[in-house]
Amino acid sequence: MPTRRTSVGDRVAAALAALPDGVESDARIVRSAWTTIRFANSRITQPHHERTTHVSVRIAEDRRLGTATTSDVSDDGIAAVVRAARSLARVAPLEPKFPGFPGEGAPRPTATAYSAVTADRDPAGVTRLAEAILQSALAHAPAARVAGAVHVGGHERRVVNTRGLDRTARSSGAQASVLVDRPDRDPPVSGWSDGAHWDAARLAPEALGREAAERVATSEPAAAAPGAYRVVLGTTAVHELLLFLALMGYGGVGEERGWSCLHGKRGRRIAPPSVELIDDPRSRDTLPVGIDFEGVAARPLPLIRRGVAGPAAMDTIVGGRLGRASTGHAAPPEEPHGDWGPIPTHPLLAPGDASEAELVAGARRGLWVTRFHYVRIVDPGRGIITGMTRDGTYRIERGEIAGPVRNLRFTDSVLRTLRGIELVGRTRRIHAYERGEPAITCPALLTRSFRFTSTTLF
Repeated sequence: MPTRRTSVGDRVAAALAALPDGVESDARIVRSAWTTIRFANSRITQPHHERTTHVSVRIAEDRRLGTATTSDVSDDGIAAVVRAARSLARVAPLEPKFPGFPGEGAPRPTATAYSAVTADRDPAGVTRLAEAILQSALAHAPAARVAGAVHVGGHERRVVNTRGLDRTARSSGAQASVLVDRPDRDPPVSGWSDGAHWDAARLAPEALGREAAERVATSEPAAAAPGAYRVVLGTTAVHELLLFLALMGYGGVGEERGWSCLHGKRGRRIAPPSVELIDDPRSRDTLPVGIDFEGVAARPLPLIRRGVAGPAAMDTIVGGRLGRASTGHAAPPEEPHGDWGPIPTHPLLAPGDASEAELVAGARRGLWVTRFHYVRIVDPGRGIITGMTRDGTYRIERGEIAGPVRNLRFTDSVLRTLRGIELVGRTRRIHAYERGEPAITCPALLTRSFRFTSTTLF
């Protein structure tokens, strides 16, 4: 009778169970399957299908933690990664307030939205999504050049540790972005659109292609002087601001070390009372996931409630340093952006009641910004970022879109932008990175003053 093959997760759990008494450990086993279809010069150029299994092992010995990772899931590979993590732990800095890894008593996950059809979609199905974007964009801008990408797939995340925790969660996602440009124009003009959903059937590729084409200027962009403008920010631009707010204002390490832009502002008003921002990885209105990378159940974290700033995100390590419980926001311990620590990964900004036309009318005189490009942090303690507008920037006059303007560089504080919110759009969109987290759901909004510091020639 054939022997039943033991899963990778079970073999990792057995390797952890064999560690000496007094040595704690946890591990993440992430199985992924994703198809990416890229297109450029108005044709599909780069199909890619990838299946991976990634194992991350963290050892805690004498309050020192070491992490090692591998994609070699043979018995020898698993044994080697455990040895490597233990060797690193022996020379790691002391973590004097390490509370131990969460046990089975930690908050348990609930079911989240998931599409097996999306997670298992074959390359031909993903190609059809890319073709729909291309055809739609070219139908609305036949002389333009179209580029972009579609990513569809899913993850299975299993977390096990030596305290008996063993939890698994699945997630599915579809994400697409499209750029439509006219390089033959002087200066060149372009339009952009992007979106995501946990169900690929609801990605709306035709709408993404049409929207990007409609953002392309049909007349020569005029110069706009630097200065402070009333600005309508499209959902892609709002997504970028909320991402940097999450990093600079709600990251656990920033809270611990005192450089968060919300340090000293928790419980104080930072936005109008109409502004509600919550991080909820379980919501059907994002790309949901049931557990964090320590196996703790994902659950809602109020970031802004009636305009008042809420708490920072916590994991086991940072929470232990501050004497707080994990909020279910642990990132992979090998995460390259470890300086941020745990951060909100699924912020959702509550919709308002303004249509796009009402946002523009409310601005009266100002600018419409489709998205930002090459955004960087200037001063995290004050929430200041800098970047450029890109792919559809327009002048607003007398409450109507009056014509395209050349791109501008901005330098401003995300907190100042929040304080200036006057109207919030009624329609939200999910924006995500190529394979899920972070995923941010937001409407467009009108803010009373946004500072542009210089202009460009395009």
